[in-house]
Amino acid sequence: MTTLLTLRNAIVISTSLTTLAACQTLTQAKKEESPVVSTAYLDVQPMPIIQQSEAHAPVQDMPLSSNIEPQKKQVLAKKPLKPTKKTVLPYQVDNLWQRITMQFVLPIPKQKQINERKNWYLSHPNYMDTVSKRAEPFLYHIVQEIERRKLPLELALLPIVESDFDAKAFSSQGAAGIWQLMPTTAKHFELNIEPWYDARLDPHQATLAALDYLQYLNKKYRGDWLLSIAAYNSGEGRVDKAINKNKKLRKKNDFWSLSLPTETTNYVPKLLALAALAKQNAHKKWPVIANKPTTVTVDFGQQFDVLIAAKLTKTDMRTLYHLNPAYLGDKSALNGPHTLQIPIEKAPYFDKRQHIKADMLGMDHYQVKKHDSLYQLAKQFNSSIKELKQLNQLSSDTIKIGQVLQLPIQKPIQLMVDYQISPFIVRAEAPEKIKVSINYKVKPGDTLWEISRLYDVNYQELAKWNNLKAKSILKQGKILTIWLEQNRPTDTINITEQNSVLNTPTWLIRGQNSINPR
Repeated sequence: MTTLLTLRNAIVISTSLTTLAACQTLTQAKKEESPVVSTAYLDVQPMPIIQQSEAHAPVQDMPLSSNIEPQKKQVLAKKPLKPTKKTVLPYQVDNLWQRITMQFVLPIPKQKQINERKNWYLSHPNYMDTVSKRAEPFLYHIVQEIERRKLPLELALLPIVESDFDAKAFSSQGAAGIWQLMPTTAKHFELNIEPWYDARLDPHQATLAALDYLQYLNKKYRGDWLLSIAAYNSGEGRVDKAINKNKKLRKKNDFWSLSLPTETTNYVPKLLALAALAKQNAHKKWPVIANKPTTVTVDFGQQFDVLIAAKLTKTDMRTLYHLNPAYLGDKSALNGPHTLQIPIEKAPYFDKRQHIKADMLGMDHYQVKKHDSLYQLAKQFNSSIKELKQLNQLSSDTIKIGQVLQLPIQKPIQLMVDYQISPFIVRAEAPEKIKVSINYKVKPGDTLWEISRLYDVNYQELAKWNNLKAKSILKQGKILTIWLEQNRPTDTINITEQNSVLNTPTWLIRGQNSINPR
């Protein structure tokens, strides 16, 4: 009996210990779960927690596991910078056409006329070959001037529309040069027109005048370049009348809404079509024109003969006349200009001579430079060593850098040829002027002023010839008599083959020699 009692007590004690162990395990589990709950709460309301070991332990004593270190390095590593695309400026490109198109600003609207002109240019792929060849000596200087004035670079294409870039082009109305300037316009902008020299044919001088005129028109039409270009072609009067007419009818006053002559309504679309194609194809399909100057201006300082100028610059006469189409004869005008465009590679031949400027021709003193010698100076100044030693009281041939030497007085070099004895050319005397009359049929929008400008006559005389008042309003269809001066016919003068290189005009005749229909 006692044994059974002892066994029962042992079982009760064992059961109690097991229950206590289970409760302790459950309590410990709850205690371990409590930080998880706390951590979740801290994620919602984060608070900075610094563990004691991290706060006080030295950095070098902190163990870093191998799987954590690469992650830290990856976070701290700098991201590689993307290469930035270098901006190319217009003056840095090789092709001048590309330099021009990079600076286009005029919008190209969707117009039937523009598409028609684009189709014409595309159907004549050789057209730009001819134009580029003509433009090459002059286009760089034109672009520079347009850029200097901060004007739209589309204007650099205007000589193509005006004259196919023919520097010797003349129209039947009397306009001349690549910009087709009328005599009255040239006179207003101080371009000389003389028997020996016509500044309208000088691409450099004509460009200055044309851009002056375009800037004036653009200011008048309040920055509207299409109206300005239209007025450049047809005259301010016609554009003003078209604008006033639309105002009365309460219509729009933009170029596309105006009623203008057919030539003008085609003129602006030609330019815009050319600009559109240039933007697409100029640097790919058009002949390359180098984006650098090919000519340089030299100043003779006095009247010169082209034959002598060709020898001094070591340039053949045909090239000189090609680069200087404004010179109409064998010499420069008496009162100037006395400058020439020559190939840039020929400039050193001219610059090394002592007659670049007139004031250098009579110099009587010279300061010795490095490498100078009496022999060299004697040869350079048409003297002798003996004469230089006597003038400067030198006992030996030795001269020092910086020493000032007196020179024999130099006679100005003669740059003219007496053509009464020249074997090359004999020029006729200025021909006698006579007057002939022509008839003109008045067109819509014509005024006495515009007709007088067209034929380079005085508008008051034009009114007098036709028994009209200076302010008379002309009726469409009226026949006006205009008296024009022309040279009296003279006998033909025989000249040598040398004279065949003289500049002769190219007449722009509708549908004949003009390669771009007017």
